Amino acid sequence: MSVFTRHRPPASAPAPVPEPAGARGADGPVGGRPDGSGPARRRIAARRARPVPGTRIPLGMRGPVAVSLLPGLVLFGTFFLVPFLVLTATAFARWSGLDFAWSGLDNYRQMLADPVFFKALVNTLFYAAASVFVQVPLGVAVGMVLALRPRGWKTLRTIIFVPFVISGAAYALVFSMFYNPRAGLLNNVLGGLGLPGRDWLFDTATARWAVAGTFVFIIGFVVVLVMAEVASIPREVYEAASVDGASTWQQLTRITLPLLRNVIGTAILIRLLVDIGMFDLVFILTAGGPDDATATLALYAYRAYLNGEWGFANAVGSVIIVIGLVLIVTVRRVFRIGERAL
Repeated sequence: MSVFTRHRPPASAPAPVPEPAGARGADGPVGGRPDGSGPARRRIAARRARPVPGTRIPLGMRGPVAVSLLPGLVLFGTFFLVPFLVLTATAFARWSGLDFAWSGLDNYRQMLADPVFFKALVNTLFYAAASVFVQVPLGVAVGMVLALRPRGWKTLRTIIFVPFVISGAAYALVFSMFYNPRAGLLNNVLGGLGLPGRDWLFDTATARWAVAGTFVFIIGFVVVLVMAEVASIPREVYEAASVDGASTWQQLTRITLPLLRNVIGTAILIRLLVDIGMFDLVFILTAGGPDDATATLALYAYRAYLNGEWGFANAVGSVIIVIGLVLIVTVRRVFRIGERAL
């Protein structure tokens, strides 16, 4: 290159576009107002408020859509909304089906003064705790093992799931014979081992434990939930762990179990909601006896209905609903149900 070649200056950067007066975006006010409520901000808010294309119901389809929703709304209103409103209103009244008189908080005062109510409350929480600390952990453990697909896993899954589809009434009848003090299988096995038998369902020391023992081992639903969730975990995660030298136990405890947070929380929530309304199993096995040692809140409300105290029974039902709402909110927050685990 010649030394006389003219030196070319570098291309200059494009001149900055002048900023509108008072518009500073994220670093300052928009439209010149300190609160950021100028014309630009209003245009952005209006644009965001516009419906997304394709989400509005076409004008000619509004009638058919409303008609298609009508059966569901009628069923929802008939079997949920109306009974809920009736329960809530009559919980503050003396109601026997024919006679009706507002009583304010008298039903709740009567409830809190009744020691049987607290027995039923403690028993209901006991059955719920049995599900949370025995049934769900056992189901999760079995589901994680079966998800490894050992020999015969399909047969084991079927055997474990069958008790779940049996009705509670039939299950209660089976266990009433199992616990029979004279001809029951449990006492016969204990007698063969040289151990004394008991009247398991009608001894205040064992009745509540015997009732809990009839359902804590029905783990088929939890097992199926866990197996489905494990199947959705990408295999690449386990392959990477194997390359890093993780054993099967480490993969189960460090990978699988943490990723089951959502399904474990869902299983606990479902079991809690079932247990706080437990009725048929207890009613057939013990009818709440002996000495209300196995009574639940649902059975306590049922007795009030039989005595013609419908308003009082609905007050008990409202307590069950409140307990259910508290459990739903608590479990959802503890297990962060709905948040992605991976």
